[in-house]
Amino acid sequence: MRYRRHIGIITSLLLLAAILLLFADPWSTLRRESRRIVLREGERIDRIVLADRYDTTLLVRRDTAWLIAGEETASRVAVENLLFAAERLQISSVYSGSGDRDGEVCRSVRFCNGERTVLQYDIAARGDHLLLRPGGGGQLYLVSLPGYAGLDLDRVFSSAADHYREHLLIDLLPSDILCVEVERRGERPFRFTMDEQGDVGCTLGDPDSTLSPGLLDDLPIRLLFSYFTSIRYEEKAGSASAAMAAGMDQGRWLARLCVESRQGEKHTLQIFSLPAGNGEGADMFRALVVHNNDPDALVVKYIYLDVLMRSLSHYFAEEG
Repeated sequence: MRYRRHIGIITSLLLLAAILLLFADPWSTLRRESRRIVLREGERIDRIVLADRYDTTLLVRRDTAWLIAGEETASRVAVENLLFAAERLQISSVYSGSGDRDGEVCRSVRFCNGERTVLQYDIAARGDHLLLRPGGGGQLYLVSLPGYAGLDLDRVFSSAADHYREHLLIDLLPSDILCVEVERRGERPFRFTMDEQGDVGCTLGDPDSTLSPGLLDDLPIRLLFSYFTSIRYEEKAGSASAAMAAGMDQGRWLARLCVESRQGEKHTLQIFSLPAGNGEGADMFRALVVHNNDPDALVVKYIYLDVLMRSLSHYFAEEG
């Protein structure tokens, strides 16, 4: 009898513990809230609105194509990345930051099917995470994309229309960039490197040497790092290998540019002058670019490239 009584007490205690765990489990709330922020049936979404205090972008799906504001073809990769992330976001923790919580949130995201809003939330960047507030709720959460450490979610959920435009070649923020290397025709190549504290160094190639920081003007170097945002090409211009061979043979090679991000993204641009329309001289507004190992040469507006191809003397400090 005593044995049965002990078994009954133990069973009751285990049952009570299970009930308490069910209702007091702090993770159950996060799991429940995670279901609120995950986009379901993304294939049914035909309108996406992203807005902050500076930009508003409307993406509209027509058949299988996405359009910016219903007119301009959007980058399929950029939109697919957005939908992929929205379908897999996961709450990491409840946000416990101090301060004005309304001031923490700077961008709204809305996914729609026709006129019906399927999912809506507000977000702000927090390193590798996003700070997110579900639509209709006051609680803030830190969310991430499991398995994609280091991914810039703030860019994936960008509200800038440029981010979704086709023909995007390079789109790096200054803080993303680790180093920039420039080699101009007839000149010694040089490389700028920026560490995580924002300090800049310069090395020269052939042979390698390091310039004294006192010789450099900090401002134009930081401006150089800001010029790699939203670089686009106009059109494809045939075989890259043929363009390289012809450009070298005809002496039209102008420069080689290399930029590398902290996440390991690398871009190398071989830049050639583009013959003018009449076949004589060079086009004043466009250049021919061979990018990485892409099979096609690209036509790029010269305004994007001119500020990247300046000589080393442009970055020297003025003698006082």
